[in-house]
Amino acid sequence: MLARPVNEDRHRSTAPATRGRALAHRSLVAALLAILLPADGLVAQDGAAFDEAWRLATEAPAAARAGAMRRASDAFLALPPGPERDRRAAAGIEATLAAARQQLALELAVEARGRSPSPAVVTLHLRALARLGHLPEFVATARADTATQRAAVDAALLAEHGALLALADAALRAGATPVGRYVFERLAAVEPADPGRLADFALACRHLGELDTAERTYATALQLAPADALLVNDHGLFLRATGRREAATAAFWRSFELDAGVAGGRPGDGPAITNLLHAEALQPGSVQPDPLPRAANALARRPEAAMLRRLVLDTALDRLDAARAGAVAPAVASGGANR
Repeated sequence: MLARPVNEDRHRSTAPATRGRALAHRSLVAALLAILLPADGLVAQDGAAFDEAWRLATEAPAAARAGAMRRASDAFLALPPGPERDRRAAAGIEATLAAARQQLALELAVEARGRSPSPAVVTLHLRALARLGHLPEFVATARADTATQRAAVDAALLAEHGALLALADAALRAGATPVGRYVFERLAAVEPADPGRLADFALACRHLGELDTAERTYATALQLAPADALLVNDHGLFLRATGRREAATAAFWRSFELDAGVAGGRPGDGPAITNLLHAEALQPGSVQPDPLPRAANALARRPEAAMLRRLVLDTALDRLDAARAGAVAPAVASGGANR
């Protein structure tokens, strides 16, 4: 589904379902605390200890960050309930999420939202839902939060962009259209507008049969990035899918030339040459100039491109067969006449 490869009511954190969920998991949180906290009391139960652990975690090099975040999470979990813990809730939840304790981070976020739904906590709550793959709950919560916490929702969408796109794509394929579509549409709506996110939404609309919306969205994306080779290629695929083959071919040629627009790039580095050769394979002689020599050059630079390799071989063999057939027919006719 993905090409490259994302209002009504305020969220009520004290709603019965949320309260019930928090109560249902309180024993789980307590059990995890018992497991995670050292029995010998090495984790100091005061705000200063967490502050230092959090500082070290945020400054840790990438290779050591996971372990440092786990220690910061431990220090936060050691804090007793009260103002000291509440003031550090966002940092503590973030450390817990970064330590790959997603379920625990979710429970902490639900509890924190019940006391003070700050933008940072709202974002972390949504991020935990995304990390856990709870897309329907993510969408329902994001819809409720958008009216009053739009920036927090946008921050969560951007932070978990890759995971959410994969979840939304799977939802669309499974027929969960409202849930999947929401993610693509909301990602496209995040400011500042991004051509790639717009193209993803346009592609989703195309597959859903919303062709007018797809057309408008591609137009907006192309206004923002007219020289983006991948975007121009994506638009060419849309044109081809809607029966505008000549316009699609022109878009593919433009994308082919735009491949050179990136540092070190050359025409043929992107997917446009594959689409041009595919059109030629379906209708020999329909693409001018002949894309086969350019496709062969691209394949020499990208031997791992499986579809391009197959199309180059198939097109070359088809032309060879046609040439042989053309050479045999006059010879047969001449032989018959001589007899």
